[in-house]
Amino acid sequence: ATIDELRKIRLKKLKAIEKAGFSAYPEKTRRTHKIEETLKNFSKISKTKKEVILVGRIKSQRKHGRATFLHIEDGTGKIQAFFREDRLGERGYKFFLDNFDIGDFVELRGDKIKRISDTKCVW
Repeated sequence: ATIDELRKIRLKKLKAIEKAGFSAYPEKTRRTHKIEETLKNFSKISKTKKEVILVGRIKSQRKHGRATFLHIEDGTGKIQAFFREDRLGERGYKFFLDNFDIGDFVELRGDKIKRISDTKCVW
């Protein structure tokens, strides 16, 4: 694809995000923890079962059927995030996959902090 074609695709995704009621460039985020802090206090945070909100740039994305793994970075660290269609709903899951790419900044919310295959993960 040419640069112009890629730009058109990105603008189309941007419009879809804004049409869905989200701000692509919010003035503020609701981040509760930095990634470094989440990793450092992983055991303590996972026991509280409280929601964690992280903000970062998508560095990788792997889809496995109706589940997806992401790695996000925020300048303090890198963490894996996991989400499934049954938690987001079919529409929300499809919206994410259709409109977000590696390199995009995201705000992720999770109330489960645990290890998956010995990797610290938010989902």
